[in-house]
Amino acid sequence: MSAQDRAPAYAISLLAGILTFIGGLAKASTAGIIKYTASGATFNNFVGNSVRSTNFGFALASARISAVILILSGILVLVSAVVMSFRSHQYPAWGTVILVLSVVGLFAGGNFLTGVGSVLGIIGGLLAITYRTAPRSVPA
Repeated sequence: MSAQDRAPAYAISLLAGILTFIGGLAKASTAGIIKYTASGATFNNFVGNSVRSTNFGFALASARISAVILILSGILVLVSAVVMSFRSHQYPAWGTVILVLSVVGLFAGGNFLTGVGSVLGIIGGLLAITYRTAPRSVPA
């Protein structure tokens, strides 16, 4: 099989890692881990101060843990997809890694981006797991 046959699993997994990582960063920003304020925007100041002043305790701590899990999951899916593209003989192994990390990201919760990223990661992981190399025929 050619590299074009392997491209969907790689591309979908790469997109999944990017979306999960960006969604994790967005969740980290709203949970107060990352302080981000665009020029002229006060959204994070308004939301961040109101959330931190209310003392949600467990909810805020679980949101921060979830954001860290999503960021790590996104980075590891990205790295796994890149490594998978270079090692075509190990597609099922890296597909399993992507599948497991995407399921972890799905259960970590998050926002729309992380949900779409996790579902795409599951699809990309399954495509990589089911990928089989064609046997080479030896001319007689």
